Amino acid sequence: MLEVTFLSAFLAGLLAFLSPCVLPIIPAYISYISGVGAEEAQREGGIFNKKIFLSAFFFVVGFSIVFTLLGAGASLVGQFLRSYQTEIAKVGGGLVIFFGLHFAGAFLRSGFLRELIGVEALLLAFHLFGFISRESFMNLTGALAVVLALYLFGIHEYLYRQLKTEVKAEVSYIGAFLIGTVFAFGWTPCIGPILGSILFLASQQETVKEGAFMLLLFSFGLGIPFLIAGLLFSLFINFVKRFSKFFGVVELIGGLLLISLGILLVLDKLSWFASLGTGI
Repeated sequence: MLEVTFLSAFLAGLLAFLSPCVLPIIPAYISYISGVGAEEAQREGGIFNKKIFLSAFFFVVGFSIVFTLLGAGASLVGQFLRSYQTEIAKVGGGLVIFFGLHFAGAFLRSGFLRELIGVEALLLAFHLFGFISRESFMNLTGALAVVLALYLFGIHEYLYRQLKTEVKAEVSYIGAFLIGTVFAFGWTPCIGPILGSILFLASQQETVKEGAFMLLLFSFGLGIPFLIAGLLFSLFINFVKRFSKFFGVVELIGGLLLISLGILLVLDKLSWFASLGTGI
Protein backbone atom coordinates (compact mmCIF):
# COMPACT_ATOMS: atom_id res chain seq x y z
CA MET A 1 0.00 0.00 0.00
CA LEU A 2 2.89 2.35 0.73
CA GLU A 3 4.09 2.26 -2.88
CA VAL A 4 0.67 3.28 -4.18
CA THR A 5 0.33 5.98 -1.52
CA PHE A 6 3.74 7.44 -2.30
CA LEU A 7 2.98 7.39 -6.04
CA SER A 8 -0.25 9.24 -5.29
CA ALA A 9 1.73 11.92 -3.46
CA PHE A 10 4.02 12.47 -6.46
CA LEU A 11 1.08 12.57 -8.90
CA ALA A 12 -0.71 15.00 -6.58
CA GLY A 13 2.26 17.35 -6.90
CA LEU A 14 2.03 17.17 -10.69
CA LEU A 15 -1.70 17.89 -10.56
CA ALA A 16 -1.06 20.87 -8.28
CA PHE A 17 1.41 22.28 -10.80
CA LEU A 18 -0.98 21.79 -13.72
CA SER A 19 -4.00 23.22 -11.91
CA PRO A 20 -5.61 26.25 -13.60
CA CYS A 21 -4.79 28.62 -10.73
CA VAL A 22 -1.10 27.61 -10.55
CA LEU A 23 0.23 26.97 -14.05
CA PRO A 24 -0.83 30.30 -15.63
CA ILE A 25 1.04 32.38 -13.03
CA ILE A 26 4.24 30.30 -12.99
CA PRO A 27 5.88 32.60 -15.60
CA ALA A 28 5.10 35.60 -13.37
CA TYR A 29 6.57 33.84 -10.32
CA ILE A 30 9.72 32.89 -12.21
CA SER A 31 10.08 36.42 -13.53
CA TYR A 32 9.58 37.80 -10.02
CA ILE A 33 12.20 35.65 -8.29
CA SER A 34 14.76 35.93 -11.09
CA GLY A 35 14.24 39.53 -12.11
CA VAL A 36 14.03 38.45 -15.78
CA GLY A 37 10.77 39.32 -17.51
CA ALA A 38 9.08 36.99 -19.97
CA GLU A 39 9.51 39.41 -22.89
CA GLU A 40 13.17 39.93 -21.98
CA ALA A 41 13.82 36.17 -21.87
CA GLN A 42 12.25 35.65 -25.27
CA ARG A 43 14.02 38.69 -26.72
CA GLU A 44 17.44 37.44 -25.58
CA GLY A 45 16.86 34.12 -27.36
CA GLY A 46 18.41 30.81 -26.38
CA ILE A 47 16.92 28.13 -24.20
CA PHE A 48 18.95 28.03 -20.99
CA ASN A 49 19.29 30.97 -18.61
CA LYS A 50 21.44 30.18 -15.56
CA LYS A 51 20.01 33.00 -13.46
CA ILE A 52 16.41 31.94 -14.04
CA PHE A 53 17.16 28.27 -13.36
CA LEU A 54 19.04 28.89 -10.10
CA SER A 55 16.30 31.20 -8.87
CA ALA A 56 13.73 28.51 -9.62
CA PHE A 57 15.94 25.93 -7.89
CA PHE A 58 16.18 27.89 -4.61
CA PHE A 59 12.46 28.61 -4.78
CA VAL A 60 11.72 24.87 -5.06
CA VAL A 61 14.13 24.05 -2.20
CA GLY A 62 12.30 26.57 -0.02
CA PHE A 63 8.81 25.13 -0.42
CA SER A 64 10.10 21.52 -0.41
CA ILE A 65 11.61 21.95 3.06
CA VAL A 66 8.38 23.37 4.44
CA PHE A 67 6.17 20.69 2.86
CA THR A 68 8.47 17.93 4.12
CA LEU A 69 8.33 19.32 7.66
CA LEU A 70 4.54 19.52 7.38
CA GLY A 71 4.50 15.86 6.38
CA ALA A 72 6.65 14.90 9.36
CA GLY A 73 4.40 16.90 11.66
CA ALA A 74 1.24 15.35 10.22
CA SER A 75 2.63 11.86 10.76
CA LEU A 76 3.70 12.72 14.30
CA VAL A 77 0.21 13.94 15.16
CA GLY A 78 -1.21 10.86 13.49
CA GLN A 79 0.72 8.62 15.86
CA PHE A 80 -1.10 10.17 18.83
CA LEU A 81 -4.45 9.56 17.10
CA ARG A 82 -3.72 5.98 16.02
CA SER A 83 -6.41 4.53 18.31
CA TYR A 84 -9.04 6.54 16.42
CA GLN A 85 -7.59 5.77 12.99
CA THR A 86 -10.74 4.13 11.61
CA GLU A 87 -13.01 7.03 12.54
CA ILE A 88 -10.48 9.62 11.35
CA ALA A 89 -10.08 7.80 8.03
CA LYS A 90 -13.82 7.95 7.42
CA VAL A 91 -14.09 11.68 8.22
CA GLY A 92 -10.87 12.36 6.34
CA GLY A 93 -12.19 10.45 3.36
CA GLY A 94 -15.19 12.77 3.29
CA LEU A 95 -12.80 15.72 3.41
CA VAL A 96 -10.81 14.34 0.45
CA ILE A 97 -14.06 13.86 -1.50
CA PHE A 98 -14.93 17.48 -0.72
CA PHE A 99 -11.54 18.60 -2.05
CA GLY A 100 -12.07 16.50 -5.18
CA LEU A 101 -15.46 18.08 -5.83
CA HIS A 102 -13.89 21.51 -5.37
CA PHE A 103 -11.04 20.74 -7.76
CA ALA A 104 -13.49 19.45 -10.39
CA GLY A 105 -15.57 22.61 -10.10
CA ALA A 106 -18.69 20.80 -8.87
CA PHE A 107 -19.54 23.50 -6.34
CA LEU A 108 -19.92 26.02 -9.14
CA ARG A 109 -22.99 24.15 -10.39
CA SER A 110 -26.26 25.83 -9.40
CA GLY A 111 -27.95 22.50 -8.69
CA PHE A 112 -25.16 20.98 -6.58
CA LEU A 113 -27.31 20.40 -3.48
CA ARG A 114 -30.00 18.63 -5.52
CA GLU A 115 -27.31 16.48 -7.13
CA LEU A 116 -25.88 15.62 -3.70
CA ILE A 117 -29.33 14.54 -2.51
CA GLY A 118 -29.66 12.48 -5.69
CA VAL A 119 -26.39 10.69 -4.97
CA GLU A 120 -27.60 9.88 -1.45
CA ALA A 121 -30.88 8.53 -2.87
CA LEU A 122 -28.89 6.39 -5.31
CA LEU A 123 -26.77 4.98 -2.47
CA LEU A 124 -29.95 4.15 -0.55
CA ALA A 125 -31.35 2.32 -3.58
CA PHE A 126 -28.09 0.37 -3.97
CA HIS A 127 -28.34 -0.65 -0.31
CA LEU A 128 -32.00 -1.64 -0.47
CA PHE A 129 -31.40 -3.78 -3.56
CA GLY A 130 -28.36 -5.43 -1.99
CA PHE A 131 -25.65 -3.93 -4.19
CA ILE A 132 -23.78 -2.45 -1.20
CA SER A 133 -23.73 -3.51 2.43
CA ARG A 134 -25.27 -1.54 5.27
CA GLU A 135 -21.80 -0.68 6.57
CA SER A 136 -20.70 0.70 3.20
CA PHE A 137 -23.94 2.66 2.89
CA MET A 138 -23.49 4.23 6.33
CA ASN A 139 -19.84 5.07 5.69
CA LEU A 140 -20.57 6.71 2.34
CA THR A 141 -23.54 8.58 3.84
CA GLY A 142 -21.25 9.87 6.57
CA ALA A 143 -18.78 11.07 3.94
CA LEU A 144 -21.57 12.92 2.11
CA ALA A 145 -22.58 14.48 5.43
CA VAL A 146 -19.03 15.84 5.80
CA VAL A 147 -19.21 17.26 2.27
CA LEU A 148 -22.60 18.85 2.99
CA ALA A 149 -21.42 20.40 6.27
CA LEU A 150 -18.31 21.94 4.68
CA TYR A 151 -20.38 23.22 1.77
CA LEU A 152 -23.01 24.83 4.02
CA PHE A 153 -20.26 26.51 6.06
CA GLY A 154 -18.97 28.06 2.84
CA ILE A 155 -15.52 26.44 2.88
CA HIS A 156 -15.73 26.03 -0.89
CA GLU A 157 -16.07 29.80 -1.33
CA TYR A 158 -12.78 30.37 0.49
CA LEU A 159 -11.03 27.71 -1.59
CA TYR A 160 -12.12 29.33 -4.85
CA ARG A 161 -10.24 32.53 -4.04
CA GLN A 162 -7.18 32.63 -6.25
CA LEU A 163 -3.90 34.29 -5.47
CA LYS A 164 -2.70 37.03 -7.81
CA THR A 165 0.84 38.14 -8.33
CA GLU A 166 2.72 40.91 -10.09
CA VAL A 167 6.18 40.95 -11.59
CA LYS A 168 8.28 43.19 -9.35
CA ALA A 169 11.92 44.02 -8.78
CA GLU A 170 14.72 41.48 -8.84
CA VAL A 171 15.35 39.38 -5.73
CA SER A 172 18.42 37.38 -4.74
CA TYR A 173 18.78 33.60 -4.60
CA ILE A 174 18.29 33.81 -0.82
CA GLY A 175 15.18 35.85 -1.53
CA ALA A 176 13.96 33.16 -3.94
CA PHE A 177 14.44 30.58 -1.19
CA LEU A 178 12.51 32.68 1.32
CA ILE A 179 9.72 33.30 -1.17
CA GLY A 180 9.56 29.53 -1.68
CA THR A 181 8.96 29.02 2.04
CA VAL A 182 6.26 31.68 2.01
CA PHE A 183 4.75 30.00 -1.06
CA ALA A 184 4.40 26.76 0.90
CA PHE A 185 2.36 28.49 3.60
CA GLY A 186 0.52 31.05 1.53
CA TRP A 187 -0.57 29.46 -1.74
CA THR A 188 -3.18 27.22 -0.11
CA PRO A 189 -6.15 28.65 -2.05
CA CYS A 190 -4.62 27.01 -5.14
CA ILE A 191 -3.00 23.82 -3.88
CA GLY A 192 -4.84 23.52 -0.56
CA PRO A 193 -7.31 20.78 -1.59
CA ILE A 194 -4.58 18.53 -3.01
CA LEU A 195 -2.08 19.34 -0.26
CA GLY A 196 -4.71 18.77 2.43
CA SER A 197 -5.50 15.34 1.03
CA ILE A 198 -1.83 14.33 0.97
CA LEU A 199 -1.27 15.69 4.49
CA PHE A 200 -4.15 13.55 5.68
CA LEU A 201 -2.58 10.47 4.08
CA ALA A 202 0.73 11.43 5.70
CA SER A 203 -0.97 11.51 9.10
CA GLN A 204 -2.00 7.87 8.55
CA GLN A 205 1.58 6.65 8.08
CA GLU A 206 3.23 4.51 10.73
CA THR A 207 6.36 6.63 11.17
CA VAL A 208 7.36 10.27 10.97
CA LYS A 209 9.90 9.32 8.30
CA GLU A 210 7.18 7.93 6.03
CA GLY A 211 5.02 11.05 6.47
CA ALA A 212 7.95 13.34 5.67
CA PHE A 213 8.92 11.24 2.64
CA MET A 214 5.37 11.42 1.31
CA LEU A 215 5.40 15.23 1.34
CA LEU A 216 8.90 15.21 -0.13
CA LEU A 217 7.52 13.26 -3.09
CA PHE A 218 4.67 15.75 -3.33
CA SER A 219 7.30 18.50 -3.49
CA PHE A 220 9.13 16.60 -6.23
CA GLY A 221 5.92 16.35 -8.25
CA LEU A 222 5.36 20.09 -7.87
CA GLY A 223 9.01 21.13 -8.07
CA ILE A 224 10.39 19.12 -10.98
CA PRO A 225 8.14 20.73 -13.61
CA PHE A 226 8.87 24.09 -11.96
CA LEU A 227 12.59 23.48 -12.49
CA ILE A 228 11.95 22.44 -16.09
CA ALA A 229 9.99 25.68 -16.52
CA GLY A 230 12.96 27.62 -15.19
CA LEU A 231 15.39 25.69 -17.37
CA LEU A 232 13.36 26.24 -20.54
CA PHE A 233 11.65 29.48 -19.59
CA SER A 234 11.05 30.97 -23.02
CA LEU A 235 9.67 27.66 -24.32
CA PHE A 236 7.56 27.22 -21.18
CA ILE A 237 5.76 30.51 -21.78
CA ASN A 238 4.55 29.23 -25.15
CA PHE A 239 3.57 25.90 -23.55
CA VAL A 240 1.34 27.65 -21.00
CA LYS A 241 -0.46 29.51 -23.79
CA ARG A 242 -1.13 26.27 -25.69
CA PHE A 243 -1.97 24.14 -22.63
CA SER A 244 -4.57 26.56 -21.30
CA LYS A 245 -7.31 24.93 -23.41
CA PHE A 246 -6.86 21.70 -21.41
CA PHE A 247 -7.34 23.28 -17.96
CA GLY A 248 -10.90 21.97 -17.76
CA VAL A 249 -9.73 18.41 -18.40
CA VAL A 250 -7.03 18.74 -15.72
CA GLU A 251 -9.62 19.93 -13.21
CA LEU A 252 -11.99 17.07 -14.03
CA ILE A 253 -9.33 14.32 -13.90
CA GLY A 254 -7.77 15.70 -10.73
CA GLY A 255 -11.14 15.99 -9.05
CA LEU A 256 -12.15 12.44 -10.00
CA LEU A 257 -8.86 11.08 -8.67
CA LEU A 258 -9.33 12.83 -5.33
CA ILE A 259 -12.96 11.69 -5.09
CA SER A 260 -11.91 8.10 -5.83
CA LEU A 261 -9.19 8.31 -3.20
CA GLY A 262 -11.69 9.65 -0.67
CA ILE A 263 -14.16 6.83 -1.36
CA LEU A 264 -11.41 4.23 -0.93
CA LEU A 265 -10.47 5.81 2.40
CA VAL A 266 -14.08 5.82 3.61
CA LEU A 267 -14.54 2.17 2.63
CA ASP A 268 -11.09 1.16 3.92
CA LYS A 269 -10.17 -0.15 0.46
CA LEU A 270 -6.76 1.44 -0.08
CA SER A 271 -5.16 -1.97 0.42
CA TRP A 272 -7.42 -3.37 -2.33
CA PHE A 273 -6.28 -0.58 -4.64
CA ALA A 274 -2.66 -1.41 -3.89
CA SER A 275 -3.26 -5.07 -4.73
CA LEU A 276 -4.21 -4.08 -8.29
CA GLY A 277 -0.65 -2.95 -8.86
CA THR A 278 0.86 -6.15 -7.45
CA GLY A 279 -1.47 -8.62 -9.12
CA ILE A 280 -2.67 -10.02 -5.79
